[in-house]
Amino acid sequence: MRKRLVALLLTVAPVALLATAGRGAETGPEALLEAGHWKRLRAYAEPRVAANPNDTQAVYYLASAKAQLGDLQGAMPLAEKTLASDANNAKYHLLVANICVALTEHAGMFKAMSLANRFKEEAQKAVALDPNLVDAREALMEYYHEAPGIAGGDKKKAWATAEEIAGVDSVRGWLAKGELASLEKNAAKGEEFYKQALAAAPNDARVLRAAASFYASDVEKKYDVAEKYALAALKLDELRAGAFVALAMAYAGEERWPELDALMTRAEKSVPDDFGAYYQSGKTLLFSGKDLPRAERYFRKYLTMEPEGGEPNHAAAHWRLGLVLEKEGKRPEAIGEMDEALREQPDLKEAKDDLKRVRNEH
Repeated sequence: MRKRLVALLLTVAPVALLATAGRGAETGPEALLEAGHWKRLRAYAEPRVAANPNDTQAVYYLASAKAQLGDLQGAMPLAEKTLASDANNAKYHLLVANICVALTEHAGMFKAMSLANRFKEEAQKAVALDPNLVDAREALMEYYHEAPGIAGGDKKKAWATAEEIAGVDSVRGWLAKGELASLEKNAAKGEEFYKQALAAAPNDARVLRAAASFYASDVEKKYDVAEKYALAALKLDELRAGAFVALAMAYAGEERWPELDALMTRAEKSVPDDFGAYYQSGKTLLFSGKDLPRAERYFRKYLTMEPEGGEPNHAAAHWRLGLVLEKEGKRPEAIGEMDEALREQPDLKEAKDDLKRVRNEH
């Protein structure tokens, strides 16, 4: 399975994690799960599971957090336990499904096929048990679009599933179609879908964040539009990182350093356990070649904290930092960072290729 598929499907609710929220503190477990505060959810669930291993809901929360934070081997037994306790719970089936597809990343061909088949089986059961569980349909949609044909991939089926999502929730349907268009690198088509979502729900923080992320992306780079929607999203909800990330990318892309500095301070205060804005704006600076010392600082800052679920891992940050150091003429340090990236993730092909190139060019 391609890495993008794993990254997309590991999220229990790929688009749903951008869900609408108010300004209230997100401290309850359902709110933490919905908002994607996985480290906080793990901290909530771990002592409860330790005190009562048969607390199925706490086990579900812990499994969800572990899966998002990359501990798939620890998450799967817990997820299986929830399913054994209640085989009619659609969310439990979906959690097992998404862990299965994530595990394909490091599995051999035959094991990966077995895991992929189980993903489809569990996700389809989730839809059958709860036809309104859009998260399950989104997971299937992503799978159909990204999986190879031999494993059941079918782009037409992916678009048909997006239509099914629209039948359940029209706004989620527009966002799902926008995601598919982005996967197909059809920016014009994607923009139309995001505009439809914005027209249908102009004050939905989820939609505003999704639009901001789309316009701030490396493909679009429409930073003024990204800024507009990110600021609107932050007026509704400052407790999630998505709008901060998009706005940081926009300010970095436009070289608006004072605004970027102020934003980072604000982001750390609002979402202190998620440094995603540092990584993504650092990547923007790396690609543009602007203010590389700032990019270096940002990647080093990102490496000071465990990544939030759904954010790039430290191996990716070491690799990106190595690329920045290379551009700065710090070859020995660049090699050291790329070596560290491969120590943490030996199958990170991009780091392996760049390390070989850097060593051979001098």
